[in-house]
Amino acid sequence: MKKLSCRYCGNKEFYVLSVNETLCKCGMRLKKFSDYHTERDAKWEQLFRKEQKRKAELISKISLLTREIDSCLDNRDESRFQELTEELKTCWRALHIGRNHSEKV
Repeated sequence: MKKLSCRYCGNKEFYVLSVNETLCKCGMRLKKFSDYHTERDAKWEQLFRKEQKRKAELISKISLLTREIDSCLDNRDESRFQELTEELKTCWRALHIGRNHSEKV
């Protein structure tokens, strides 16, 4: 169960007025779910940051690889082009596998 807090003041204690309405100590009447703020678990927050960092590193590597591939095409270096293309495919797969895995969870 997620812990809720008031979006405006951060208070975690509410008075129930009716089925769809609560009153915070700051005086705000909270009627919608968007009036609340959910508290995230530190463990999941750390995993989320690691995943975001991994994705950012992959995206920057993909960008650098595409630049190198362009320069190989300009210089007509076919062997280097093949090597970089395989590495680019590997990075794309890793990025998409991570994305699909996180969607399944």
